[in-house]
Amino acid sequence: MDAQLEKKLWFNDVYQTHQSILLSWFKHKLQHHHQSEDLSQEVFYRALKSQYSFLDIKEPQAWLMGIAKHVIIDHWRHQHVERLYLEALSQMPEQYAPSAEHEVCIRETLYQVQLVLERIPTRAAQVFLMSQLDGRNYRSIAENLQISEATVKRDMKLAFLACIRVYHQ
Repeated sequence: MDAQLEKKLWFNDVYQTHQSILLSWFKHKLQHHHQSEDLSQEVFYRALKSQYSFLDIKEPQAWLMGIAKHVIIDHWRHQHVERLYLEALSQMPEQYAPSAEHEVCIRETLYQVQLVLERIPTRAAQVFLMSQLDGRNYRSIAENLQISEATVKRDMKLAFLACIRVYHQ
C-alpha cells in the first residue's frame, strides 16, 4: 500500500476514534462548546503538521492528549493577554481607541510578544520590558538590576533577535 494512503487511513481512523474524547476533555476544561470544537480541531491540525511518523505512534490517544494540553495552555495564555489588553483599552480615552481592524493586529502582536518573552531568559525579558514599556535607558536598567550596561545590551539583542525570528516564521 502507498505510504501516503496508509498515513491518511491511519489519521482518519485516529480522528474517528479520538475526536469525541478530545471534544469532551475540552468541554470539561472550558465549559464552552464552540471553543471546545475549535480547540479539538486545533489538536488535529497540529498533529498533521507535526514531524512525527504517524505509523510509529503506539498510543495515539496519549499523543493527542499531549498536544491538547499544549493547545489549552496556549488558549489560556491568549485569553490572559486579551484580558490585559481590554483592561488597558478600557482606561484609554475614547477618541484614542483603535479601529476594529487595528485592534485585531494589536492583540495578535501582544500575543506574539508574550510568546517571545516566555521563550527567552527571565532577565532578558525583564530588560526588554523595562526598555520598551517603561522607556528606561540602558544605564538605568543596569543600575536597577545591578548588572553591567554590556549585559543589558546583550539581553536586548537576545530579545530583539527572538522578536525578529517570530516575525520571519
